Amino acid sequence: MVEDVQKQQDTIIELLLATKREGMDKLVLELLTPDFFIAPASIRFHGSYVGGLAKHSFDVCQMVLRYNGELKLGIAEETITVSTLLHDVCKIGAYVKRDVPIGDAKPSWYWNRAQPKGHALLSLVRVAEHIALTELEVLMIRYHMGVYGLNELDHKGEYPLRGGGLAHAWYHHPIVKVMYFCDELVSLGEKGGS
Repeated sequence: MVEDVQKQQDTIIELLLATKREGMDKLVLELLTPDFFIAPASIRFHGSYVGGLAKHSFDVCQMVLRYNGELKLGIAEETITVSTLLHDVCKIGAYVKRDVPIGDAKPSWYWNRAQPKGHALLSLVRVAEHIALTELEVLMIRYHMGVYGLNELDHKGEYPLRGGGLAHAWYHHPIVKVMYFCDELVSLGEKGGS
């Protein structure tokens, strides 16, 4: 398991640094400092195992790249790499591993109540601290939850469906919809851990 996590980490770092994006080296250091490469993708659902978050992100990246080619969408590989590998950095620090499992209780992770609120917007904030994102990358990360992101709607209208929101992004940028579906498909394949 440790070897798999290390290999996944090396691969993701290599892909991110290959973008040659200014500030990416600092962002990669940020990913190494907390728990991006060892954290689960969720507590009970998809990728709920050590290294699940990094594996989930990588698998989404591979699937979006594949559909980008098959559908002939023509989106730059760099845009897909940045958007998919970093779409869930909001989960850094979100889960804490129990030191000693309580009886047979599962999962062995619990929610970190000190974690900042938010999902897609939190990812955008964390990424933007280090690198500049294109408009398309922002849309891909912001709407990667698709219709499920509608429950994140806050008083400021973080996640509007109409107008300049989700429906607009899906219509004008099909890759945004593809990313959402790929995120869902990868998540379905990860249920129950591995």
